[in-house]
Amino acid sequence: MSDATTPKRRGRGSRKRARETAVTPRLTTTRYGIKPVEVVSEDQLEAIHQASLRILTEVGIDFRDDVALAQWVDAGAEVQGQRVHPDGELLDSLMATAPDRFDVTGRGADTQFELGVDTITFCPMHGAPNVRDLDGVRRNSTIEDLRDINRIVQASPGFHMASGFACEPMDIPIPWRHLHINHSSLVETDLPVFGMVTGQERSLDSIAMAEIVYGSEFLQDNVVMMGHISGNSPLVWDATMLEGLRVMVEAGQAVLLSPFVLGAANTPADVVATVAQLNAEAIACIAYSQLVRPGAPIIYGQYSVAVSMRSGAPMSGMPEINLINGIVGQLARRYGVPWRTTASQASAKEFDAQSGYESATSYMAGVTANCNFMMHAGGWDEAGMVHCMAKLAADSEQNLMMAAYAEGVKFDRLDEALEAVARIGPGGHYLGDQFTLKHFEDAFFLPEVLDYEAYENWELAGSRDMTARSVEKAKALIAAYEPPALDESRRQALDDYVERRQTEINPSII
Repeated sequence: MSDATTPKRRGRGSRKRARETAVTPRLTTTRYGIKPVEVVSEDQLEAIHQASLRILTEVGIDFRDDVALAQWVDAGAEVQGQRVHPDGELLDSLMATAPDRFDVTGRGADTQFELGVDTITFCPMHGAPNVRDLDGVRRNSTIEDLRDINRIVQASPGFHMASGFACEPMDIPIPWRHLHINHSSLVETDLPVFGMVTGQERSLDSIAMAEIVYGSEFLQDNVVMMGHISGNSPLVWDATMLEGLRVMVEAGQAVLLSPFVLGAANTPADVVATVAQLNAEAIACIAYSQLVRPGAPIIYGQYSVAVSMRSGAPMSGMPEINLINGIVGQLARRYGVPWRTTASQASAKEFDAQSGYESATSYMAGVTANCNFMMHAGGWDEAGMVHCMAKLAADSEQNLMMAAYAEGVKFDRLDEALEAVARIGPGGHYLGDQFTLKHFEDAFFLPEVLDYEAYENWELAGSRDMTARSVEKAKALIAAYEPPALDESRRQALDDYVERRQTEINPSII
């Protein structure tokens, strides 16, 4: 709209229709403009780091894998049985090669982004054995549910990545399940994805399937897939995960290395001691990833929840967990590596007020701590036991809002806006001013799922609550979904690979 001409007036209805039909661009590289919250002082942070080193040198950490143990011995670490005692000098030298940023790419035109110590990335949840479907029914998840979730993610602008195993397709035999999960991720989306890394065979299948879609040479120079390597706290990295780590980094792909904190259950009942332990676990595995392949792209991960002393159940959104997030962010910046937290984390049994409160707290704590990878940023309920499709659609919008907040304020319109102040003067209003008419559509975020209409308008529209609006949005996304283009020969090769591997893998052996 030209500054020199008087803008044509449009009715409220026409402006609303224009907004509803506008296509929101997918999130790409999203860089922080806000400063991180710092929970502890520099001296306190150093004390936590030193406590982690004491744990590793005095207590040690188990690497329950013969290959890893031999590599640690060759690197000069003290190894007693399966117990590794790496010293600070060895850890520092290995961790120094971990990159502070790396590019991630899908096969779509708008699916490339940078993941680094000053960026934020959003990925939906994964790992749930159940879904809450669009009829509100909680049940075991199926392969068709996984496909629908991937379709929602593909059609939503609020995700940088697809999660891979967004839910467990319980109707597929476990030994074959990873094949169908990878197939859905690579066909239903054109986003970067998580591969299945529970063991060497599944990891190799994940890489092989990605190579079919992208080409083996492309994978050597581009991160298109990540592996989620989970620790077995306290102080254990097991063979299943370490095998997956090696396959991924040797193929040039990234790994997310996540100690698994159940506060007061597998860590001490103390925030600082919990961070010292999880940090010991994290830096030991970061160092090991660089022992496997110097320069391997990694993310300092951690999944943290408190445990109820009444029931033993995990509790999301607790203040202690948010403090842990803040300290982990400070540690990751000290080491110069990107880090992860859990975004839309909730223990609620329904997509209700508790779910919203818990998730909002987790989102904001992660963003204000300048988290670089927001894992489970879509659909998470019931402590990860349920992938809620309605919440997935709502969370996609929350991701866009969190991204806008993370980017901070811009000063590029200040002079132009001050001219408006001079024009309006005391006692006036800005509603009809040329600056407002020029910028109102992008001055403030305009949610679709959240409702800001007057009560009477809301009532006339059917009195739909948040869940009903989210279900409607999810259904609309599935209806709007268009399969991303995939060369027919590659698609056929992918289908053939799954079929062949199913003949080679006994479906009754777990």
